[in-house]
Order: sequence, then structure tokens, then C-alpha cells
Amino acid sequence: MFTLSQTSRAWFIDRARQAREERLVQKERERAAVVIQAHVRSFLCRSQLQREIRREIDDFFKADDPGSTKRSALCIFKIARKLLFLFRIKEDNERFEKLCRSILSSMDAENEPKVWYVSLACSKDLTLLWIKQIKSILWYCCEFLQQLKPEILQDSRLITLYLTMLVTFTDTSTWKILRGKGESLRPAMNHICANIMGHLNQHGFYSVNVDFALPSAWRCDGLFPDLVSCVPHNNPVRWSDGRRWHDWQRS
Repeated sequence: MFTLSQTSRAWFIDRARQAREERLVQKERERAAVVIQAHVRSFLCRSQLQREIRREIDDFFKADDPGSTKRSALCIFKIARKLLFLFRIKEDNERFEKLCRSILSSMDAENEPKVWYVSLACSKDLTLLWIKQIKSILWYCCEFLQQLKPEILQDSRLITLYLTMLVTFTDTSTWKILRGKGESLRPAMNHICANIMGHLNQHGFYSVNVDFALPSAWRCDGLFPDLVSCVPHNNPVRWSDGRRWHDWQRS
């Protein structure tokens, strides 16, 4: 009887231990299932949000045709924030191209301060956000330049676009906002340009410029003549219109 009682007790304890382990395993499975479901739901929500944002961006640029009223700088700024929020070079290259064209088009507007993209740099509430945004945009321009080949016609057009973006926002001489009464803003705007150039330089802009411009100029002097003048000469970097582009890099 004593042996049978000990055996029954051992069996009971063993069963209790197995049941406890099974409950722990079940809880772990449930926890893992919840984590997996959370990741799946998160992925689906992000994917849906990205689709909606990209659809909104596409609708914005679709409506922004040459015959339509020019969009305000604030509208362009907001759509650029959305694009940069989810930007992927391979997937959003056409959207980025349209964004750059829209920005440059706004800078060409006559006597429309609210349209000039650079006017947001004068906004007390948006200055820092604008500077951060234009830094990101210009660096993406540099990344695209590294991938483009000037001997290809379509690429040469994009190269012109991205180089124009770099020239436009690192040199205040073409900013219409600084004409007339806006001349008093020039020192502050020059400081912003220097800040932008410092950011690009820290991320390797000079090496991008040399790696891109020199081989491209040698290969495509006839196809893309303006590119030759983008090659750094001596110490300063000079661009296609012959203007000095900040002596920020010295050998």
C-alpha cells in the first residue's frame, strides 16, 4: 500500500508538471500568434497608408499641368513632406522628378511670392522644416546623379534637372524673392545656402561631384556640353552659368 501510494503521488505530480508545461507552451504560442498578427496588421496598415499617400501625390502632380494655376509653395512643401516620408528611390523616381520640376517651376513665377518655394525659408514657423526638407531633396538629387548616364538621352534630361536643383538652391543669385525690398534678406539666405552646402559636403557631395562630372564630361563632351563646366576647376566648384558656387571645398 505504501509503495502504491508513493507511485500514485509521483504520477500525480508528474501529470501536474506536464499540464503546467503544456499551459506554458500554449501561452507562448498565443503570445507568438499575437506578435505575428501585430506585425501583419502593421505591415498591411503601412502598405495601405503608403498606397493612399502615393495616390494623393500622383493626383497632385496629375492636376499640376502646365495650363493650371500654379500651386502655392505651401502646397508643394506639404506634398514633398509626404513623398519624403515614404520615399524609395526605385519606386518613387518619377514622383521625385515631378516634385523637382514643380519646385523649379515655382521658382520661375513672376511677382508671386506665395508661389516661390524658397519663400517658406522666410516663414518663422517653417524655416527649420524647409531647410531640412531641401537638404533631403538635394541629397537625393546627388544620389540620382550617381546612377545616371549622360550618354542616354532620358538620363541627360534628368541630369540637367538635378543639377539645376543643386545650382538653384545653393546660390541665391536667381532667387526672385531677394529682388527689390527683399535684398535685405540676402545675408540670411546666403547663410542658409552655406548651411545646405555644409550638409551636402558632410554627406560626400564633393566626391559625388568629382566621380560624376569628370567621367561624364570626358565621355559626353558633345552630347552634354553644359556638363563640362560643372567639373570642379582649381579650388572652387563652378557651374554651367559661369557663377562661382561657394568656395566650400579647397584642395
